[in-house]
Amino acid sequence: MVAVGLVLLLIGVGGGALFAWLALQSSERVGLGADGLLQLTVQPITVFIAGAVAMLLLWMGVRLMAAGAKRKAAQRRELRELKQSTPARTAEPQRPAARPNEPTDRSL
Repeated sequence: MVAVGLVLLLIGVGGGALFAWLALQSSERVGLGADGLLQLTVQPITVFIAGAVAMLLLWMGVRLMAAGAKRKAAQRRELRELKQSTPARTAEPQRPAARPNEPTDRSL
């Protein structure tokens, strides 16, 4: 699985580098927008970088959510194990035993 992941990572980086190089070779500007809305005219590399940043933020968000869910599941599992390992408690709390060498009358 690590080898497949490494191959996919290399393909992604190589493809990204190729598209970035191609975008830098173009001197044309690209128009973005819709009729009646704000119209932007940018270079293709700007669109490429914006897409890369959006994908990075998406990936980071998914990883953070997965890490949080994993940590929460581990906490629930630990709490369940602790509850199962403790003996059943009685309804009446136990009083601490009196020490044999300690006087019970405090007025001395």
